[in-house]
Amino acid sequence: MKPDPVTVLDKAFELASVLGDMMQTTLTERGLTTARAEVLLVLHHHGQPMVQRELSQALRCTPRHITTLVDVLEADGWVSRGPHPTDRRAILVTPTAQGRAAADRMDTERHDAAHALLGQLPASDLAGFLIVADHVLRHIETSHSPAREPGADEITGRGPT
Repeated sequence: MKPDPVTVLDKAFELASVLGDMMQTTLTERGLTTARAEVLLVLHHHGQPMVQRELSQALRCTPRHITTLVDVLEADGWVSRGPHPTDRRAILVTPTAQGRAAADRMDTERHDAAHALLGQLPASDLAGFLIVADHVLRHIETSHSPAREPGADEITGRGPT
Protein backbone atom coordinates (compact mmCIF):
# COMPACT_ATOMS: atom_id res chain seq x y z
CA MET A 1 0.00 0.00 0.00
CA LYS A 2 1.37 3.36 -1.04
CA PRO A 3 0.82 5.95 1.72
CA ASP A 4 -1.04 9.08 0.71
CA PRO A 5 -0.04 12.62 1.83
CA VAL A 6 -2.90 12.80 4.39
CA THR A 7 -1.78 9.58 6.11
CA VAL A 8 1.82 10.81 6.19
CA LEU A 9 0.80 14.20 7.61
CA ASP A 10 -1.36 12.48 10.25
CA LYS A 11 1.66 10.36 11.25
CA ALA A 12 3.83 13.48 11.43
CA PHE A 13 1.28 15.14 13.76
CA GLU A 14 1.16 12.01 15.91
CA LEU A 15 4.96 11.94 16.15
CA ALA A 16 5.14 15.65 16.95
CA SER A 17 2.49 15.25 19.65
CA VAL A 18 4.19 12.29 21.33
CA LEU A 19 7.66 13.88 21.22
CA GLY A 20 6.25 17.24 22.39
CA ASP A 21 4.45 15.61 25.32
CA MET A 22 7.59 13.72 26.36
CA MET A 23 9.69 16.86 26.16
CA GLN A 24 7.12 18.97 28.02
CA THR A 25 6.86 16.42 30.84
CA THR A 26 10.63 16.24 31.28
CA LEU A 27 11.07 20.02 31.19
CA THR A 28 8.19 20.61 33.62
CA GLU A 29 9.81 18.19 36.09
CA ARG A 30 12.93 20.37 35.90
CA GLY A 31 11.13 23.69 36.31
CA LEU A 32 11.53 24.76 32.68
CA THR A 33 9.29 25.49 29.74
CA THR A 34 10.21 24.79 26.14
CA ALA A 35 10.96 28.47 25.54
CA ARG A 36 13.23 28.73 28.58
CA ALA A 37 15.02 25.53 27.59
CA GLU A 38 15.52 26.94 24.07
CA VAL A 39 17.22 30.02 25.54
CA LEU A 40 19.57 27.84 27.60
CA LEU A 41 20.39 25.66 24.59
CA VAL A 42 21.09 28.65 22.33
CA LEU A 43 23.45 30.05 24.96
CA HIS A 44 25.05 26.62 25.36
CA HIS A 45 25.61 26.12 21.63
CA HIS A 46 26.85 29.69 21.20
CA GLY A 47 29.51 28.94 23.81
CA GLN A 48 29.73 32.44 25.24
CA PRO A 49 27.46 35.14 26.65
CA MET A 50 25.04 36.75 24.22
CA VAL A 51 23.25 40.06 24.14
CA GLN A 52 19.47 39.81 24.26
CA ARG A 53 19.20 41.12 20.69
CA GLU A 54 21.28 38.14 19.48
CA LEU A 55 19.06 35.77 21.46
CA SER A 56 15.94 37.25 19.91
CA GLN A 57 17.41 36.82 16.42
CA ALA A 58 18.53 33.24 17.13
CA LEU A 59 15.06 32.31 18.45
CA ARG A 60 13.21 34.43 15.87
CA CYS A 61 11.11 36.34 18.37
CA THR A 62 10.90 39.93 19.51
CA PRO A 63 13.45 41.47 21.88
CA ARG A 64 10.59 42.19 24.30
CA HIS A 65 9.74 38.51 24.48
CA ILE A 66 13.38 37.60 25.15
CA THR A 67 13.45 40.16 27.95
CA THR A 68 10.50 38.41 29.59
CA LEU A 69 12.11 34.99 29.20
CA VAL A 70 15.45 36.19 30.56
CA ASP A 71 13.71 37.91 33.49
CA VAL A 72 12.21 34.58 34.56
CA LEU A 73 15.38 32.58 33.88
CA GLU A 74 17.41 35.06 35.92
CA ALA A 75 14.93 35.04 38.81
CA ASP A 76 15.08 31.22 38.88
CA GLY A 77 18.89 31.11 38.78
CA TRP A 78 19.37 29.74 35.24
CA VAL A 79 21.12 32.82 33.78
CA SER A 80 22.70 36.05 34.92
CA ARG A 81 22.84 39.44 33.27
CA GLY A 82 25.80 41.76 33.14
CA PRO A 83 27.08 44.80 31.29
CA HIS A 84 28.56 44.44 27.83
CA PRO A 85 32.27 45.40 27.89
CA THR A 86 32.08 47.76 24.89
CA ASP A 87 28.40 48.66 24.40
CA ARG A 88 26.86 50.47 27.38
CA ARG A 89 23.36 49.92 26.01
CA ALA A 90 23.72 46.14 25.68
CA ILE A 91 23.27 43.56 28.42
CA LEU A 92 25.03 40.21 28.25
CA VAL A 93 23.14 37.06 29.21
CA THR A 94 25.28 34.26 30.64
CA PRO A 95 24.13 30.85 31.83
CA THR A 96 24.85 30.16 35.48
CA ALA A 97 26.38 26.87 36.65
CA GLN A 98 22.80 25.60 37.03
CA GLY A 99 21.96 26.73 33.48
CA ARG A 100 25.12 25.20 32.00
CA ALA A 101 24.45 21.89 33.76
CA ALA A 102 20.85 21.85 32.50
CA ALA A 103 21.94 22.62 28.92
CA ASP A 104 24.65 19.94 29.06
CA ARG A 105 22.10 17.42 30.32
CA MET A 106 19.55 18.36 27.63
CA ASP A 107 22.21 18.08 24.93
CA THR A 108 23.32 14.65 26.16
CA GLU A 109 19.71 13.45 26.41
CA ARG A 110 19.02 14.70 22.87
CA HIS A 111 21.94 12.70 21.51
CA ASP A 112 20.96 9.61 23.51
CA ALA A 113 17.33 9.81 22.36
CA ALA A 114 18.35 10.28 18.72
CA HIS A 115 20.50 7.16 18.82
CA ALA A 116 17.90 5.13 20.73
CA LEU A 117 15.05 6.10 18.39
CA LEU A 118 16.85 6.33 15.05
CA GLY A 119 20.24 4.68 15.46
CA GLN A 120 19.14 1.34 13.97
CA LEU A 121 17.66 2.83 10.81
CA PRO A 122 19.59 2.60 7.56
CA ALA A 123 21.25 5.80 6.38
CA SER A 124 18.99 5.84 3.33
CA ASP A 125 15.86 5.96 5.55
CA LEU A 126 17.33 8.79 7.62
CA ALA A 127 18.26 10.69 4.44
CA GLY A 128 14.74 10.22 3.07
CA PHE A 129 13.23 11.48 6.31
CA LEU A 130 15.44 14.59 6.18
CA ILE A 131 14.45 15.30 2.57
CA VAL A 132 10.74 15.12 3.43
CA ALA A 133 11.12 17.13 6.67
CA ASP A 134 13.15 19.83 4.90
CA HIS A 135 10.55 20.03 2.11
CA VAL A 136 7.70 20.47 4.61
CA LEU A 137 9.62 23.03 6.66
CA ARG A 138 10.54 25.07 3.57
CA HIS A 139 6.92 25.05 2.43
CA ILE A 140 5.69 26.16 5.85
CA GLU A 141 8.38 28.83 6.11
CA THR A 142 7.53 30.35 2.73
CA SER A 143 3.83 30.28 3.55
CA HIS A 144 4.18 31.72 7.09
CA SER A 145 7.28 33.88 7.33
CA PRO A 146 6.59 36.48 10.09
CA ALA A 147 8.68 36.33 13.28
CA ARG A 148 7.36 33.96 15.90
CA GLU A 149 5.55 35.85 18.66
CA PRO A 150 2.52 34.19 20.19
CA GLY A 151 2.05 36.97 22.73
CA ALA A 152 1.79 35.71 26.29
CA ASP A 153 2.61 32.14 25.22
CA GLU A 154 6.16 30.92 24.98
CA ILE A 155 8.04 31.16 21.71
CA THR A 156 7.19 27.77 20.31
CA GLY A 157 3.49 27.94 21.19
CA ARG A 158 3.63 24.89 23.45
CA GLY A 159 2.82 26.54 26.77
CA PRO A 160 3.52 29.41 29.13
CA THR A 161 6.73 31.41 29.29
